[in-house]
Amino acid sequence: MKITEFNKQFPTDDKCLDHLFNSRFGHMKECPSCKNSFKYYRVKNRKSYECNNCGNQIYPMAGTIFESSTTSLKDWYYVIYLFSVSKNGVSGKEIQRQLGVTYKCAWRIGHQVRKLMSGDTKLEGLVEVDESLYGGKSHGKRGWGAHGKVCLFGMIERNGNVCVKAVPNRKQETIIPIIENHVTKDSTINSDKYSSYKALPKSGYTHMVKNGKDIHINSMEGYWGNFKKAVLGTHSWVSPQHLQTCLNEFQFRHNNRKSSVPMFSLMLGKINEA
Repeated sequence: MKITEFNKQFPTDDKCLDHLFNSRFGHMKECPSCKNSFKYYRVKNRKSYECNNCGNQIYPMAGTIFESSTTSLKDWYYVIYLFSVSKNGVSGKEIQRQLGVTYKCAWRIGHQVRKLMSGDTKLEGLVEVDESLYGGKSHGKRGWGAHGKVCLFGMIERNGNVCVKAVPNRKQETIIPIIENHVTKDSTINSDKYSSYKALPKSGYTHMVKNGKDIHINSMEGYWGNFKKAVLGTHSWVSPQHLQTCLNEFQFRHNNRKSSVPMFSLMLGKINEA
């Protein structure tokens, strides 16, 4: 969606509220209160809609990421649009500059919008797995065991979807259950020589160790590189507390890169789930 199309479809708060109401409750055939035909009209000067028969009111923003927010609903929709068209994410500072709000408000909006980009997917076929490190200090001990670093574990289908988790460690008892939860049985899994993967055949997987030729994990290693460059360029740094939310965002963007449905529409469709 182009910015001109966005502004044409959502020019005001009222248009955004109408869209939110119709997307959440437009499918109803009868009023949930009086059971008569579903005929609701907008209440003047309130962000609600009222039944034409019994006066029951529905607040479309209730139970969503917009609940209790005093920020313009169009601004919320605009931030969702920014996330949908961005390749490398949107920082809190960028939201602050675009909306003219405080950084605290911008950070909260960005954090809430990322909830629309959560969700896992089941992987199958040829799946590459790998671990990586994120964060830590730029000096001192490097590699595994370095202070402040967070362990990341990723699984990616060859030319397909990806699933990435922030994990406490890369021990067998940690990563094997994650694989079992997200990769269908009878799949072929490519990995490096790390010992934790030796238990994969017992779990019903065909296990292949990379050899630098036809068996490789280039897709997963490439994903790590793209993710870290994107985070460095957009956020500079993400705290371990919010790292999984950031991982979910990039995972969602990768998994829907070829979708025939615009990403903006996909995100709006998840408002009820967030």
